[in-house]
Amino acid sequence: MLRHRSSSWRPRPPRPAARLPRAVAVLVGGALVLAGCGVRLETPPPVEPSPDAIEQVRGRTVDDALGLADAATAVVASGVDEPVRVVLDDVAAFSARHAEELGGVYDSGLPDPTPAPTPTTGAPVVTDVTGLLAELVDDAARATQDADAVPDPDLARLVASVAVARDALADRLAAVADLPRPAPGADAAPSDDASGDAVPSAGASTPTVEASPADDADPTAGSPAAAALALAHDEAAWTFTVLAARSSDATRTTMLEAAARHRTASDAWAHAAGVVGRPADPRRAAYALPAGLDDPTVLEALPRTLEQSVADASAAAVAQAAAGDRLDAVASLRAATAAAVAWGAAAVPFPGMPELGTAPVR
Repeated sequence: MLRHRSSSWRPRPPRPAARLPRAVAVLVGGALVLAGCGVRLETPPPVEPSPDAIEQVRGRTVDDALGLADAATAVVASGVDEPVRVVLDDVAAFSARHAEELGGVYDSGLPDPTPAPTPTTGAPVVTDVTGLLAELVDDAARATQDADAVPDPDLARLVASVAVARDALADRLAAVADLPRPAPGADAAPSDDASGDAVPSAGASTPTVEASPADDADPTAGSPAAAALALAHDEAAWTFTVLAARSSDATRTTMLEAAARHRTASDAWAHAAGVVGRPADPRRAAYALPAGLDDPTVLEALPRTLEQSVADASAAAVAQAAAGDRLDAVASLRAATAAAVAWGAAAVPFPGMPELGTAPVR
């Protein structure tokens, strides 16, 4: 049973001063005993922070880029034909730029841990063009899936551009080395937590649209980036039609095919944006042509300019789309980049990102 203290309770008087040296001696002696036993009275050392989903994607893309740069340099050193060497030089240079723009290898500033023993098994070392081609394909597929899934939209746009650059390098390397392009390996296939869609083919450029929006749908519900992409495709379709009328028979068919492809893509992206038949539809009846079309140089540059505009709009659509719903925009970026190169555009390390430079790396 608890009792209240009486009013006569007083605090315990302090111990005599003569006892304090003995208490200090006991504490010091205890500390010496603990020190002698190897026990340190200090906080534990700091540990490396666990990477989140964004850092995992960034770090993985950087690691793949550095691996590709090293492998390309090693294969060149082993001796290759000149056309192959040109592509491998681009692989090394583009990959170095990719790692740089992604921020390089993470460094926490903490002391390096004791290195683990070198494993006796692991991924095979790339020593030839065939192995490097397979690595390019795998890394492009892995970056495509990461661009689709990563939560950060700006990183998604950058990783998508890296994926498309790797894909284009793989196409070039397969062509100059006269090798079949391999399918991605199992470790680069879509993971269970990805969107579940297959990696888009290089020729894909339009989203899958089952039906047009209902009449009472909210006209602002679609993505502004999808509407901008519809506009870019529509301008390309109209301009290619005009160019076809001004072209000789040798190129007229190619121009008309390009116009039809862009018109189909424009309609699909307009449906995806929810702007078909509405005032918000940005597409126009006609577009301005650049001055000096009688100049062969201007005329020759216009088709690749149109395709590069579509590529830029596609990269913006990647950033605007929600995580897990970006594969159509990545495929559009891939198709527009390939089309621009087919019209004579130079290969660049960051397709669809003109702010990072459009000049090829040499």
